[in-house]
Amino acid sequence: MRMKAYLMLAIALILLGGTALAQDAAPKAELFGGFSYIRTAAHHNINGWNAQAAYNVKRWFGIAADFAGHYQTLDNNTGEPGSSLHTFLFGPQLYDRAGRITGFAHALFGGASVGDHFRLFGQSVPGQGTSFAMALGGGIDANIDDNFAVRIFQADYLRLSATSPFTNESEGRNNFRLSLGVVFKIK
Repeated sequence: MRMKAYLMLAIALILLGGTALAQDAAPKAELFGGFSYIRTAAHHNINGWNAQAAYNVKRWFGIAADFAGHYQTLDNNTGEPGSSLHTFLFGPQLYDRAGRITGFAHALFGGASVGDHFRLFGQSVPGQGTSFAMALGGGIDANIDDNFAVRIFQADYLRLSATSPFTNESEGRNNFRLSLGVVFKIK
């Protein structure tokens, strides 16, 4: 019985030692790509893609560049054509690297390019334009090995500024963005 206990203890120490070693090494850069979903302030559901490149300055701190594209299709009820929303955001990203799980939080700022007839205000916005955008949020990555991880989720408060077609004044819109996909790590 004692031999079994010593063997179990030895296996546990080896596994924990491997986890401790993995915690010391942080990748120099991380590339993320995957599916993205936006729930707009006007209650529209929009699907698309999200890609991010992060350069890790420290084990706990990095600089991220986040790009996304979301697309609306033809609305059969109103006959409005499809359109797109593209965001390009940059900013700091903080990490909590705990073995197989990596948590992160970021504050990203940049712009959004809104295509003709994008339904941001409940009705389509005529014309195209680029305006200020920001994303505040974070997520969790499940590390598969030293080179790959699965982004279980990335949830962001996405603020878009746009000119209202009704008042012709600039107003902000609060949106929710959810992304998931694969992370490639560069040592």
